[in-house]
Amino acid sequence: MFITKHNDGFLYIVNQYDHSIQAGEVARHWGNEQFDSPEHFDSFCLAVEKHDIGWIDSDAKVLFNPDTCQPVPFLKVNLLQHVDFYGKGYEKVKEEDPYAGLLVGMHWMGLYTSRFGYDPSFTFNIPEELASFIDDTIVNKQKEWVDLKMQLWNRSMPKSKFEDQLWLNYELVQLMDRLSQYVSMHKLDTKEEITIGPVRKSINSEGEMITVQGQGDGTIVLDPFPFKTPVETTVRFRKIPDARYESHADVYKVMEEAEMEFITWKFVPKNKELIK
Repeated sequence: MFITKHNDGFLYIVNQYDHSIQAGEVARHWGNEQFDSPEHFDSFCLAVEKHDIGWIDSDAKVLFNPDTCQPVPFLKVNLLQHVDFYGKGYEKVKEEDPYAGLLVGMHWMGLYTSRFGYDPSFTFNIPEELASFIDDTIVNKQKEWVDLKMQLWNRSMPKSKFEDQLWLNYELVQLMDRLSQYVSMHKLDTKEEITIGPVRKSINSEGEMITVQGQGDGTIVLDPFPFKTPVETTVRFRKIPDARYESHADVYKVMEEAEMEFITWKFVPKNKELIK
């Protein structure tokens, strides 16, 4: 769960899988005269849409921290649970679409490796006693991907091109994840500016950062703008009082009774002109 506070006495809660579905809907608008649509586009979009599918059960049950007496935000989830949730999601997506599953697996392992160096500012906090377990998990999954990549590689193209396109798609998954996190963890009046990326406009270009800034009215300016047209997107969330709950049962009951609410955002280019 994404759990944020906005100084109004409430916790704002977005389920992990709702976040990934929303991100996947936006991903389908990717590409314009500046930004190429990647190869394996449908698989890329499916990977974005389902990268957090392994969290469905945990979101429904509501993870509870007895020390804080509140639900557990995604960055504070027990590491063994984190591995278990993502592992189940990876296997599920891989069965449906092996290429998308590979991207979900790369996203999963990237959370323990600063996104494979793509985003050095982020990596999941790994306790010292679990470091060797995570190292083994990362190595074993990458060994598994050797066979999977050989199955997916179209031998009419150079293997290096296949690998480069795969990593480009991985980078786009990360960018869509970060963009969705922005709208999932802010209110409509935000004017916060962040940079996400780097992102390549084509397979052969250098990566560049995208500036993301709210305008205070639910409009978000992206510069440069990577989508075909301005994109409207809706975030599903619930609010519960920012309080200490006596038990898991108490917070679960409050979560169950909380009304689902919706916020609509709009991504637009800096120059306000429609992309043609």
